[in-house]
Amino acid sequence: MDQNTLIRLRGVMLEILDEFVRICEENNLTYFLSYGTLLGAVRHKGFIPWDDDIDTSMPRKDYEKFLDIVSSGTKSNYYALSPRCPVNTYYHYRAFTRFCKRGTIFAQENKNSPEEYSGIFIDIWPFDNSILPMVYLQKGFTSFVWRFYRLKTHYDIPINKFKLFFIKIINCIFPLKLIKILLEKSHTIFNNIKTKYIADFSAFGEMKNLYQKYDTIFPLTKIAFEGKQYSVPGDYNAYLTRRYGNYMELPPVEQRLTHGIKFISFDDAEKTIEKIYKLHE
Repeated sequence: MDQNTLIRLRGVMLEILDEFVRICEENNLTYFLSYGTLLGAVRHKGFIPWDDDIDTSMPRKDYEKFLDIVSSGTKSNYYALSPRCPVNTYYHYRAFTRFCKRGTIFAQENKNSPEEYSGIFIDIWPFDNSILPMVYLQKGFTSFVWRFYRLKTHYDIPINKFKLFFIKIINCIFPLKLIKILLEKSHTIFNNIKTKYIADFSAFGEMKNLYQKYDTIFPLTKIAFEGKQYSVPGDYNAYLTRRYGNYMELPPVEQRLTHGIKFISFDDAEKTIEKIYKLHE
């Protein structure tokens, strides 16, 4: 991606972030910058120089309220790709949300068809309460149930006959309604009690990097990111140290990775998709 495109992409993502923050502030919802975006805010006062996304997080209760608001059917320049999407749409099985701008396309290299492309987005990761001895079991169980959900809804139907037979067995034994209940419970089982830890079971990577002490995150504070103040974990030093170790040290060049991107469309997305379909014919 050339520098001009990267700058333009970041501008759209900041626009989406500000709309997300507006919705949160108007509805008293809690959010905070997280992962690489928080790292960029602390180390660079903005984007990590090679980064091309924005990560935010929310406690589960606020996350679900946010989805209620943006899924209410009112017309908007933005939309959410979340587990609430209809079955057989690409992102329906994802355990987190991508808040996207309409009329744009962010086509990643690991997506095979136009149906899988999203708009330019920011990521929203839900955090749930957890008890430390159970956090690894909870992560394993949630990942297992999500895999069942993918198989049940026929996303990525495997080629070999054994796996196809396995899908049919799942369809017979486990109704979709039950699997959805298991998904909800696997994430939220400790959310009605006060715990010392809070975890992002939807994120990628080793579990030891995906949970934090509750007191590390709350109460929140604010720091600058690209010239504006945003909410971040109160002890962001502890958060980043647990996640990245010596986070002020730049990683080796070979580890400075971005999303693999096929192309980006900043406008006229429908016309762009029409051209893509013709290429696939």
